Formats: sequence, C-alpha cells, structure tokens
Amino acid sequence: MHGENLKHSEKPSVVCADVDGSVITTDLLFETLLFALKQDFWILFYLPFWLLRGRAHLKRQLADRAQGLAVDLLPVNSAVISYLRSAAESGQRVMLTSASDVRLVEKLADQFDFVSGVIGSDGVTNRKGRAKAQAIREVVGDTTWEYIGDSEADFDVWRESSQVVCVASDAAFARRVSNRYPKVIVLEKEPCTMKVFLRALRVHQWMKNILVFAPLVLAHQIFNVQGWFVACGAALSFSLCASGVYLLNDLLDLEADRRHPRKRKRPCASGVFPLSYALALAPVLFVAAFAVALAVQPQFAIILGLYFILTSAYSYRLKALALVDIILLAMLYTIRIVGGGVATGVHVSQWLLGLSMFIFFSLACVKRFSELLTLQQRKEHRTWGRGYAVSDMEQVASFGTASGYIAVLVLALYVSGKEVVELYRNPAVIWMACPLLLYWVSRIWLLARRGLVHDDPLVFALQDKVTYAVAAIGAVIVIGAKW
Repeated sequence: MHGENLKHSEKPSVVCADVDGSVITTDLLFETLLFALKQDFWILFYLPFWLLRGRAHLKRQLADRAQGLAVDLLPVNSAVISYLRSAAESGQRVMLTSASDVRLVEKLADQFDFVSGVIGSDGVTNRKGRAKAQAIREVVGDTTWEYIGDSEADFDVWRESSQVVCVASDAAFARRVSNRYPKVIVLEKEPCTMKVFLRALRVHQWMKNILVFAPLVLAHQIFNVQGWFVACGAALSFSLCASGVYLLNDLLDLEADRRHPRKRKRPCASGVFPLSYALALAPVLFVAAFAVALAVQPQFAIILGLYFILTSAYSYRLKALALVDIILLAMLYTIRIVGGGVATGVHVSQWLLGLSMFIFFSLACVKRFSELLTLQQRKEHRTWGRGYAVSDMEQVASFGTASGYIAVLVLALYVSGKEVVELYRNPAVIWMACPLLLYWVSRIWLLARRGLVHDDPLVFALQDKVTYAVAAIGAVIVIGAKW
C-alpha cells in the first residue's frame, strides 16, 4: 500500500469518499430507480434492455428520469460528514466518488461546501472497484490520497490508497478490513438489526388483523376451535401481505417521509434498512401471503387478492387523492372483517359492515387530521404526497366526527332490530354499549385536536389504557346481554 512509505504524522493530500453507503446511508441507484418508477411504472420493462448496454448506461437512463430527486433530503452518515469536514478544515482536498451517475454525485456535492470535486459513472464507464481506483489516480496523479468506503468492492480501491477508512455497521466486516489493513480508521454507522427489520415490516401493525376474528366473536362461536385455527391463518396471511405493502409504500413514499418530522426516522427513509432489501423482500412476502391464503380457503385468497390490489393502488396513486384515500382506508379495515367471515364460514351481518365502514372512516379522518395539525404547527401549508392543504383540517374533522357518530347510530339501530333478539337473552343490555362507543369516539377526537394522536389512531388505540378499559366494559355488557 502506498501509505507504507509515508511518515506516520503525514496526512494524505486528498480524501476520496464513497457516496453510496458511506456519505449517504442509502444508494443512489435504487433512489433513482424508485423515483423513476413512481413517475412511470412502465420503465420497469425497459430496465433489462438498458442493462444489456452496461450498468453505466442503466444508471445514466435512470438519472435522466430522476432529475427531480430531492438529493438534499437523502439521509447522510453524520460520522462521515464530520470526518470530511474536519479533513477539509485541516487543508485536505475532499472529493466524492461513486459508481452512481456523475450528474447525481455533482448535485449531492453541491449540498456540502467542503467538497472540491467528484468522480462518478459517465454513461459509458461504471466507476466501481478497479475502475474507480483508476479514475481517482487519473485525477490526483502522484498525490497521496485516502479512501472512505463501506463494501466489498472498495477493497480494490483501498489497495491503491495511502490510508484506509472503513465505514462499517457490521463488526465482522470491520475486522476483515483491519486484518488486511492494520492502520485502518473505522467510522461506524447504524446497523440493520432484527429490531430494524421488524420495524420495516411494521409488525406492530399486525394487531389490526385481529379484525378477522370479529365474525367468530360476534357470532358467539368463541369455542369453535377449528374456526379459530382458520382465522389465525387468515390473520397471518393479511399480516404478511400488509408488511409487503408497507415496504412498497415506504419505497414509493421516501421523499414525503423524509420531509415528515417522525416518518423520516422510518427504516427505509433513514437508510438503515437498505432499499435493495425492501425491493427483494416485498415480493417474497406477497407470495408467502397468498400461499397461506390458499391453504386457508381458496375463496379467502380472492378476498386477499382484492386487499392486495386496493392497497397497492393506494400506495402507488390513490393516497394522493383527497377523500378517496380516507374511504379506501376504511374499506381496507372492513375487508379484513369480510375476509375473516369468508375464511371461517361465518356470515357477516350488514350491521357489522356498516358499523365498520363508519367507525374506520372516522379513524382514517383522525389520521389525516393529525398529519394536518402537525403541518400547521410547523407553519407549512400542504401535505407531501397527499391531496390535502392545512386549510382542509376543520373540514376533515367534521367528516370524521360525523362518521363516528353515525357508527353509534348504526349500533343503536342494530340493538333495536330483530337480529339482536336471536343472539342475546337480554338484548336491552346492549343499549349500554351505545354511550360507551359515543364516549370513545368523542374522546379520540378530543385527543386528536389536542395533538395527542400521532399518525395512526388504531395503533394509538392499541396502546391506550382507556381503550382497553372501554373494551373490557363492552365485553361485560355483551356477556350480560347473552346470559
């Protein structure tokens, strides 16, 4: 290594930093791919033909279609940025080097006042590994240089550098580099742990799928062991599909998430969970979901297919349409109940479907209202990737509260109907559930207006002690009416 001829106190004149995975925690290739696909899905079919002409050509084509990519929002590695800034202040020349298209690297470099030059792929040559090392030599000449990298391909560049700097989240990789280059400087980045993996899958959101058990419980078949077993399979199927859709949604919503004070910390938006992992994992989850669905009940697989189509349409386009997104969210919750009925063979009453649509429309309005309230507090005027302005906040609140109270009315009409007599010995007791639901709906909207409900009201409800108390009282009421 060239650095063996340097005095220990000398610093290389130039610091060359890899972009993808080092300077930024994400990858420009996948960022441009996702941005381009969001603009025009049919680009997917051009990818193999572009790749046949070489990776550099593929990257150039994607860069051409991703001129609007917000590079200023890309997540950066603070340890690397601090290192580069200190190097520039000490008189070293700082360059960004990448296998990504050079025009994107130039746009990224404009965000940092300490960067004096860039190297990237030019549409013909893919500047990766040896090609990157050669490009650096051509630029710096006989000047000594150090290189900051994070991947297997960077060994070819480190071999030519005077000083090795390794950006590592994996202790095993850092040891490999240090075994080969004992004087390596190691900069840490946040690792993709199992906790991050579970956050990316939104496993906590799987609690929503308890709705598939509603038909069994409300039909008083709580001792139907076979039914519970089938319902568990249906819940697992919905959960796997939902996780795949959450990954898809996060990939398509990167820019909007990065502009949000809380959502920017999501695994994909923050770069902790690699975009390549999400792209590979999503289809695996979809295949697994449908395999489980077919094992549960072929007709249930049709319901899951409808759920998949609607959620995918929501992620790709419909979430940007005001009111359509709220109605669709309410439908997706209701589909879970329908799916539970189809899987277990339990009839789902029209009263349950009506109650579900109105109560979940109200909760979807809470979700949008909370987002608009956050924007108002930040003195912003429009949502990113949504069809709402802050001025719509009061109207959304009126939609939501009205829908919540209609849900209470549906419950009251059910209690006064003929069906309730067939299921309960003392149906009059069910009336007590009406003020209970009225209280719960009113309370969640009161808390939303106080700014205490963040993003997903159902997740909030699942973490709310009062909600559990209301549910327990409701269970007592049902038992009292039954016996």
